[in-house]
Amino acid sequence: MEVLKAHPNTQAMLDAWQRLVDGENSSDGPTTDEYPGLVNNLFLLNHVAERDFAFRRVGATLDRLFGRQLAEHDFLSIWNDIDRRIVAAGLSMAVKDRGPTVIHARGETLAGKRLDLEFALAPLLTDLDGPRRFLGLCQAITPEEVLGGRPLRRLQVLAVFPPAPVMRPAIRIVTSR
Repeated sequence: MEVLKAHPNTQAMLDAWQRLVDGENSSDGPTTDEYPGLVNNLFLLNHVAERDFAFRRVGATLDRLFGRQLAEHDFLSIWNDIDRRIVAAGLSMAVKDRGPTVIHARGETLAGKRLDLEFALAPLLTDLDGPRRFLGLCQAITPEEVLGGRPLRRLQVLAVFPPAPVMRPAIRIVTSR
């Protein structure tokens, strides 16, 4: 199995999500001071319908990258038509496997300037019939300056990393004398 080499901000978000799931005290982990810019890259998605994942809250970085306010817009609408199914499948896998999906993507402006991005999509687990919200992170891998201040108009999926399988023993052996 290939090991995902995530951006430090992505790894910090995934580690914080895991601590939440495990019920650990949030004060045990690193602080946002150790990861400048991380909070502005976060967003929340609300699973409204089968293929409708509306942005609930959006960090300033995403609004700046796309040149518009994304709150209440469909997350799938920022992707190419072909890639929407792939991204929706990644979100479905996150729900099914109850773990985060990471997507490597390339954004492009109308002028052809490109930016590599990493999206982390972690389901916020509840006791209901499944997660209805996702904690997301959009982390630029390429420096944003390459865009020259122009907004992204299209996103293309480069790779999808579904949740890692949970390894549990299939058989439990008990011995007695």
